[in-house]
Amino acid sequence: MLNEFQINKVWENMLNAETRALYFGDLATRYTRRKQWITGLSFFLSSGAAATIIGKSPGAIPVTLSLLVAGLTAYSMALNLDGKIIAMARFHSAWSRIASEYDRLWNHAYDPDAELRFERIIEQEREPSELATTEAPNDQRLLGKWQHRVFDMYHLNAGNG
Repeated sequence: MLNEFQINKVWENMLNAETRALYFGDLATRYTRRKQWITGLSFFLSSGAAATIIGKSPGAIPVTLSLLVAGLTAYSMALNLDGKIIAMARFHSAWSRIASEYDRLWNHAYDPDAELRFERIIEQEREPSELATTEAPNDQRLLGKWQHRVFDMYHLNAGNG
């Protein structure tokens, strides 16, 4: 059974976990979209259709476009967009699972094993928190956007968290 302080902490942690899940889901989507644009643009610019279109252009344009394709490819590889997409998707999944666990605990706060379940959930937070420190951007504006969205879902305002 949880005491009132622990119950409040479960509520706060649930809101934070939902915020993080949405944040990392958004980042995964953004990185995926960026990768798709780079891949599509690179494919088009290196295709025969683009060569036909720009073949009649002054000599500097094909060279510039070739450099652009090389630059986009290098950017994608240097940033490791594929790795970032996978990492953000994993963080999203981990935080979604943690938020669900907090939600279940919130609804069973007076069960005899509630304190043990609470400790286990807190332990589950350690790995994604540690990994996100080095593998994820710290975009406070974007995180704030998702925090407001979660607060709106629960009909809270920023002062009542």
